[in-house]
Amino acid sequence: MNYPVWEVPMGGGVLMALVSVLHVFVAHLAVGGGLWLVLAERAARRRGDAALLALVKSQSRAFLLLTLVFGAITGVGIWTTAALISPQALVALIRAYVWGWAMEWVFFIVEIAAALVYWYGWERLDERTHRTVGWIYFVAAYVSLVIINGIVTFMLTPGGWLENREFWTGFFNPTYWPSLALRSAAAAAQAGLFVLVTAAFLKRGDARAADAAAWATRRGALWVAAGVAAFAAALLWYRSALTGAIPDWADLAAGAIPVLPRVVTVMWAGAAATFLLALWPLAAPRRWHPAGAVLLTASALVLFFGGEWVREAARKPYTIHGYLYSTGLRVDQEPEIAAAGVTAFTRWRDPAAATPAERGRDLYRAWCLPCHTHDGYNAMRPFLAHRTEAEIADFLPRLQHMRARMPAWHGDAAETADLAAFLAADADRGLAVFPADPGAAGRLAWDAHCGTCHTLDDYRALRPSLAGSSREDLEAMLDALPDLAAEMPAYGGDPVERGHLLDFLTGAAGADPDRSAE
Repeated sequence: MNYPVWEVPMGGGVLMALVSVLHVFVAHLAVGGGLWLVLAERAARRRGDAALLALVKSQSRAFLLLTLVFGAITGVGIWTTAALISPQALVALIRAYVWGWAMEWVFFIVEIAAALVYWYGWERLDERTHRTVGWIYFVAAYVSLVIINGIVTFMLTPGGWLENREFWTGFFNPTYWPSLALRSAAAAAQAGLFVLVTAAFLKRGDARAADAAAWATRRGALWVAAGVAAFAAALLWYRSALTGAIPDWADLAAGAIPVLPRVVTVMWAGAAATFLLALWPLAAPRRWHPAGAVLLTASALVLFFGGEWVREAARKPYTIHGYLYSTGLRVDQEPEIAAAGVTAFTRWRDPAAATPAERGRDLYRAWCLPCHTHDGYNAMRPFLAHRTEAEIADFLPRLQHMRARMPAWHGDAAETADLAAFLAADADRGLAVFPADPGAAGRLAWDAHCGTCHTLDDYRALRPSLAGSSREDLEAMLDALPDLAAEMPAYGGDPVERGHLLDFLTGAAGADPDRSAE
């Protein structure tokens, strides 16, 4: 670790996503799977089916190892990773919801104890007591979900908490109930997935074991299909709640955050694939195959990853929407930082930094690194490849006007010059070479300049204003960008880049919409 700032090559956000999505994936199984075990055990005992009871017992062992061992390790991983990547956010959440975390930990302890007693009680407890322990586990697990859901949704839609700072106002925030419906449906689908995976890899043995596996397989498929269908319905409710809670949600969906529409598509594709794959074991449970289980798990992971990514992307540039930026700066501190400058709020600075680029490196680590990397996710070097130091310095004060919803830069002229010096030195100039294909070169020029704030046909659409313009008109427009709107920086591309951009804009002014160019 490069103390005191942790620079993760892949990006802290990507690392956090990998750890948290895997944990969330298993955490939903921990809820739904507990319900499956107790219901399947009851069915096996009522049917007098020893083979099915043996199947449920073997599933409970796998369930215990997956949820308590892997789930606990990844849960600790989330806290550790968050503490290293965004300590201010973690402190804010603990301060606002310390009693919420305390309640969740109490139920988590009950959950762990009940799971252990349930497993070790197969041969030691009578049937009724054993199932009671299973119900205790499920209730504790679901209450943990209820509590965590309030804290997670608060981060995206704190609602009235921003005004009154009351615990329950933030907890039962505008997206609490639709999110709880989403996660409950996901828990049911996860339980079904668990059943299908375990049933696919179990040795069938005699006919009774095969019958038990087929019984479990068909019902697991029902849980997956019903859970995904309920998830899709709850997702529409959730979207409606977001539209009311986040005023610019329509802009986000239209491309204000460029990646968001694509991630939404990925999420829906994962849901469709998961639902369709579940039809196989539903229709032919005895022909269910481990390859199907692998594919189903992969599609469910795509669904989960897409859903969590949508929530994270919609929250940007905040960690707690409207309260705390991803940089760790509180919204109410903006007037103070605007007056004092960003250096005073930069926690870690090298006292030996003498050159502008060296001072700018400290500013980059404090104010850019929380969301960006050099070459990985949200990479800075490719973005800066086509910009001179002067262009970067002119662009920095306008960051809040970009499509990606970046927080405003509050540095003074000297701080802006220092950061621009570092960014210009760090840029990968090798990426500034344009491809030989004219269409690809024009699109690259568009992406490097106009596409950072506009799309052609959706968010801040430029095509309508370009329609009918000649190449000469467009050249004059490039020369007068700051006069068209104060938020627009002056265009500073070299003649080659300017030619590629004009080619693209000329085509856009008279061509049919080509959405692939956005």
